[in-house]
Amino acid sequence: MAEPRKPKTPETETDPKLGDLSNRLKDLSDRIAAEKSEQVAARQPSSRYESAKDYSKGYRLASEFVAGVLVGGLIGYGIDYLTGTLPLFLILFLLLGFGAGILNMSRAANRSQPTAEELRKMTPPNKADDEEED
Repeated sequence: MAEPRKPKTPETETDPKLGDLSNRLKDLSDRIAAEKSEQVAARQPSSRYESAKDYSKGYRLASEFVAGVLVGGLIGYGIDYLTGTLPLFLILFLLLGFGAGILNMSRAANRSQPTAEELRKMTPPNKADDEEED
């Protein structure tokens, strides 16, 4: 009687031209997985950009406050220069500018910027709709 043959598997079957095919496929799949993980890591923003975002928000808040006080002071000085009552309107508008600066700072602090994912979800207006309205 003939002895039953074993099924050919990649471990038992090697072609001298190709070498060990299963090892090459495993090596290729490992390299593809490593490349995919590198690409995913590259797409994520680094932590240093997060701290830069905080600095930019701080500078924006400070500039909102300074702009309010400066504009109020300049308006008050201009009115005082024209009317001849130098400290009266200057002090009044400096206080109003201070209040406006605080209000602008609180509005800017509560306003949040859309994330990149939210921006991708937003669709631009359709140009065909605009042309039909005209």
